[in-house]
Amino acid sequence: MPKWGLAMKEGSVVSWLKNVGDEIKKGENFVEIETEKVVNEFESPENGILIKKCVEEDIKIPVGALIALVGVKDTSSYKIDEFISNFESNFEKQAASISENEELTKKIAINGTTINYVQMGNEENPTLVFIHGFGGDLNNWMFNQEELSKSFNTFAIDLPGHGASSKNIQQGDITYLSDTVIKFCEINKLKKINFIGHSLGGGICLSLALKNLDLVSSLTLISPIGFGEEIDHTYIEGFIKADSRKELKSQLEKLYFNSEILTRDLINEVLKFKRLDETTSALQKIKEESLLSGNQQKYLLKDKIIDLTCPITIIWGNDDKIIPVKHCNNLPKNLNIKIINEAGHMAHIEKPNAINEIIKKMN
Repeated sequence: MPKWGLAMKEGSVVSWLKNVGDEIKKGENFVEIETEKVVNEFESPENGILIKKCVEEDIKIPVGALIALVGVKDTSSYKIDEFISNFESNFEKQAASISENEELTKKIAINGTTINYVQMGNEENPTLVFIHGFGGDLNNWMFNQEELSKSFNTFAIDLPGHGASSKNIQQGDITYLSDTVIKFCEINKLKKINFIGHSLGGGICLSLALKNLDLVSSLTLISPIGFGEEIDHTYIEGFIKADSRKELKSQLEKLYFNSEILTRDLINEVLKFKRLDETTSALQKIKEESLLSGNQQKYLLKDKIIDLTCPITIIWGNDDKIIPVKHCNNLPKNLNIKIINEAGHMAHIEKPNAINEIIKKMN
């Protein structure tokens, strides 16, 4: 059972996409898994034949427990039983290793604001910094950070007004938000950074690059703000106002190509965040100062991108209902444009394997 995000402790198999005896290729999705937050497909780490399903559907098992065996055709039942026995005898050691990751969350103070973040990966590797979108948090990168930390020194932060960072913010404009990220990088002595930004986070990454290009190695922007006037203002306003599970669910469903990815626990967790003191005020401030002018986007940064000399990749879900994919049109030819099919505004959650491969090749 994979660990998707710091809070994940268990998961269950929703459905099998392959049967025993089927060939599975490395990187191919073969099982659908439900966690407390999302339902998503899991890819095989190896080539081989699916020789045994080790867990029934809808049974919760802990992170690290055995889901299935992939190996060579006609593997004997003796070898299968021997492997399972050895695995289970060592499972306590694996669980201890997993529990160590629970302590990854850290906090630092930036100009009176507490910023929550997670660092994963070897400090000697190139640096990635993940910046989430409006109303999100660092857990939005649950399918990306751990995988990419195998090759990069990764940081995911909660923006001011979000997640476990301070909610009592005095400003909400994009300059303030980008300055906060720049200061975060300076405090952590990060240089030549590969920034990955989603939606509002994409606009923040672009803003900080225009201000401090020496800090930037590359930009990967996923459905970023700032590339056109159109935006679903009803989502932003509805998200802020939503005060019940039903109201919030109807807004969150707009983010995805397939809204079945949402779980009840995820919706409840977002609702819990929204009910924290000063959260609504912080979100309203960011909406007014960074996102909307009337019913349109407040900042248009598209024409300024030509001033940047760093490599830039733009990723867009082909079914994005929040910011239309047509904002990719007529961009400078030196940009790397990637359109992701069967994905909405949250392509990095719906199609994480594709996004991770793009980032690896970009850097």
